[in-house]
Amino acid sequence: VCGGCAGSDVPLKVYTCEYDKDTNSLKHSPLVDEIRITNSICWSLDGSKMYLADSMKKQIDQYDYNLQTGELRNGEILHKKEHGDPDGSVVDAQGYIWNATWRHGKGPGMVDRIDPKTGKVVFSVHLPDETSQASCCCFGGPNFDILFITTALENLEPTNEPHAGGLYAVKLPPGMSGCPEKRFRIE
Repeated sequence: VCGGCAGSDVPLKVYTCEYDKDTNSLKHSPLVDEIRITNSICWSLDGSKMYLADSMKKQIDQYDYNLQTGELRNGEILHKKEHGDPDGSVVDAQGYIWNATWRHGKGPGMVDRIDPKTGKVVFSVHLPDETSQASCCCFGGPNFDILFITTALENLEPTNEPHAGGLYAVKLPPGMSGCPEKRFRIE
């Protein structure tokens, strides 16, 4: 599944990408017909739910995902951001969604842990300085209990956010951990 970013005036689509052995290329089929900035594509642990953010709408949607056909159904808003925009996400070993919040120079960025059943934030990691553009997160370390957070320096004054564009590593509390990411390979 892939999407794109064209800004606020050009609607895009979200596509499935499947390898076609006959043409030795990827075949694209639309899944979501209109989106402005695609972010946060990730799945529940069992693969039955797909999470997807349109950053322009400031929300993360969830869909029922058919593992056999790749079809989406029953799209609904799972979480609406109050401050900033949803950016990259990952799902942890307990099934919670971790979402980086892009704040456009308006306060420190953060990563929220979101309950997939209620859409409520149950835990937040705030960046320790003024870096406002948290862009994505992933888990690492031998026990997947370190949250790595990437940040950006886009349209900002570097003297105001000297660590923007950097990578942060945060040791998570006991009981919170990630899992290895699934891999995509063309054979």
